[in-house]
Amino acid sequence: MSSGRERRTILDGIITGAVNDGLMHRTVEDESLSGRIVVLEGHELRHFGSCSYLGLELDARLREGAIEALARYGTQFSSSRAYLSSPPYADLEDLFERIFEAPTLLAPTTTLGHLSALPTLLEDTDVAIYDQQVHHSVQMALNQARLQGTATEILRHNRLDVLEERIKTLRKRHKRVWYLADGVYSMYGDLAPVAELYRLLDAYDEFHVYIDDAHGMSWRGENGRGHVLDGRAIHPRMVVATSLAKGFGVGGGVLVFPNAEWKRLVRTCGGPMIFSGPIQPPSLGAALASARLHLTDEIRTLQAQLSERLQYCNQLLNAHGLPLVSQDEVPIRFVGMGQPRVAFNMVRRLMQAGYYANVSMFPAVPMKRAGVRFTITNHHTREDIRGLVETMAACLPEVLAEEQTSLEQIRKTFDLPAVGRVATPAASTRPTLEISVRAASPMRLEHQTSIQALDRAEWNRLMGGRGVFDWDGLRMLEETFSNQPQPENNWRFHYYMVRGEAGVPVLATFFTEALWKDDLLEKSSVSRAVEARRAQDPSFLVSRVLGMGSPLSEGNHLYLDRRQDWREAMRLLLRAVRDEQEQSGATSLVLRDLAADDAEMAEWMRREGFVRTEMPEAFVAELIWADEDALIQSLSRNSRRHQAHAVQPWSGAYEIEVVDGDSRRLSPEEIAHLHGLYREVKGHNLALNTFELPADFFAQASRSPGWELLLFRPRGASHELPVGFVASYAGEDHYVPLVAGLDYTHVHSAGLYRQCLRQSLLRAKALGKRQVFLGFGAPLEKSRFGARPVRHVSYLLATDTYQLELLEQVRHEACLA
Repeated sequence: MSSGRERRTILDGIITGAVNDGLMHRTVEDESLSGRIVVLEGHELRHFGSCSYLGLELDARLREGAIEALARYGTQFSSSRAYLSSPPYADLEDLFERIFEAPTLLAPTTTLGHLSALPTLLEDTDVAIYDQQVHHSVQMALNQARLQGTATEILRHNRLDVLEERIKTLRKRHKRVWYLADGVYSMYGDLAPVAELYRLLDAYDEFHVYIDDAHGMSWRGENGRGHVLDGRAIHPRMVVATSLAKGFGVGGGVLVFPNAEWKRLVRTCGGPMIFSGPIQPPSLGAALASARLHLTDEIRTLQAQLSERLQYCNQLLNAHGLPLVSQDEVPIRFVGMGQPRVAFNMVRRLMQAGYYANVSMFPAVPMKRAGVRFTITNHHTREDIRGLVETMAACLPEVLAEEQTSLEQIRKTFDLPAVGRVATPAASTRPTLEISVRAASPMRLEHQTSIQALDRAEWNRLMGGRGVFDWDGLRMLEETFSNQPQPENNWRFHYYMVRGEAGVPVLATFFTEALWKDDLLEKSSVSRAVEARRAQDPSFLVSRVLGMGSPLSEGNHLYLDRRQDWREAMRLLLRAVRDEQEQSGATSLVLRDLAADDAEMAEWMRREGFVRTEMPEAFVAELIWADEDALIQSLSRNSRRHQAHAVQPWSGAYEIEVVDGDSRRLSPEEIAHLHGLYREVKGHNLALNTFELPADFFAQASRSPGWELLLFRPRGASHELPVGFVASYAGEDHYVPLVAGLDYTHVHSAGLYRQCLRQSLLRAKALGKRQVFLGFGAPLEKSRFGARPVRHVSYLLATDTYQLELLEQVRHEACLA
């Protein structure tokens, strides 16, 4: 995810897939709304997707307030509040100051409130720590503060123990340490530990809190003031933002300040306060009616009604053994499903049975932690709630069977305690649904941990000709990347074969469990920023990954016979690698180097919960020419001109020595020198930011079957150490120049890199090979030798998005540097 365009493409694919499944971007068909029912495709559904928790959006007093304001002030008051405010504004802010017992400021939306407050209040001497799950609208506003110089850090969700340690450290070099969080988190429905935040505020004078309590408003607290300020006065170093568009029953947002000066400053300097339109008169009229209601005892009655429904819902969910992620009694309920396809299946079944709920998936939640998100409001009856829960309980065993997962697996994914079997309602209460049950598969999966346990001829028949991962190539990698002193150079190999009838292979691949740099494919500027942090913390943005192929191989690592039931073969593979991922503690599962134009695979992987990302173009040269002259003649005019001026003048500048297992052994001095040349190249190229190869890699390559080193020395200096080399693998009909080392004085003065490319092609031709896999990087140079680009994609499934979000923060910092 190395660019805004790529992240947009990822999000587009995820959301568009859910739209195509009929789960998002729907429009209700009701002629009028009741709050309890919505109509989709002519069918009435119980509506469990509303955030109007107290049901006030249809209250007659709010509607009358809107109508009265509409009659008196019109449909809009078209003036910035920097100049004029419509009459209801002053009365409404006075009412909110009574509700919150603190200075308040209205905003057209909560999002615009964040964009007004955060860039105004945060200074370049401050640092802002934001909770991993704080609402996206808060993070948008924080980006504006970053542009002004405010430092930022991300914190794992609700880890206030870590927060306190960061406060102690950061207060030494920052004027103020802010913490940005939600009062009620909008996906899982869990709560911020407000009492602990107040303790930290009292303990550290530099500590400040900005908290978004949008989902806590109205249904909790005295006069509906929300979860954060329930039974508490606002702290002198706290700002609370909240929403009127949830339980309050109208549109708009409110900012609550500890003092009048902060309110004045945000009103005066907050961008949206100057340049955005106001809340319009009909909404202000409805808000006045709601605010007056909140200041009566009736609000307690409405809160009690909702509380009774929430308790009833939680009791039912737990009685049926459903995997409720948060036990907090809040209107947002989240039943974990794990893989997105499981959540999709459940939500579709609920809709068929007459219940509308939301599917929650990445990026709102981590990739493997999708679920059914539904909300409870005062519109619901006990029968509605019971029907939803019992339908979910009835469907769950069938969903689990169809998707080949288990309740135990879901609970493990969400770190929930194990319980007994899911209770099934009586048959009379179960919905009638059409269920498709997958027949038993004749396929079986085999798993080995060494290439030597596999039949050499069969593996080469399936995987040979694709890169360095035929049988001999993998044996060398296994021997090299084990028993190394550096943890990043110890890999665990996993080989998978799925066989169909008569033992015929349907699928073959291999994975390695290894440490990866999370900035592997980032821009060089981002990787430089990351490496600066790694100088103090070597584990910074380093993750354990279970990835298809290996960190040193490139190409199509997946053999898949699409003539057979390839989806079932892929299901068996993914089940096995997911199990291995959990056992190994790997935070990410990556399937890489798959064809970019394979729409069928892309859609299947999306349903499995994987995020698709573009990989850098790889280059392949087809050796269809007879000799070098023919190669040059096959090139474009510009490439021929480049060959004449930048390549051919140095064609005789170097003597080439080939070192392999049948020739001499390299001396320790030569091996150390080659490693130094390799490190020089690696230091110049952070666009592919990998870990450094072990020191003995080149010695191993020089004596392993299939591997060879091309050593480059200036002509007439055959007794000297080389100034460049290419470590290559020669397969049955392909050649892979895998690793290069260069003395950059010769790159600039005598075209050394271009000669490495040229000699690799000529060497492959001399060996009778058909293709040369030139890999990533230097696209212009490789295309000038006639190589063609090949587009690949990878599919990512992350257990936890914290590292991705931390990398996003570094990207922002790098852009501002």
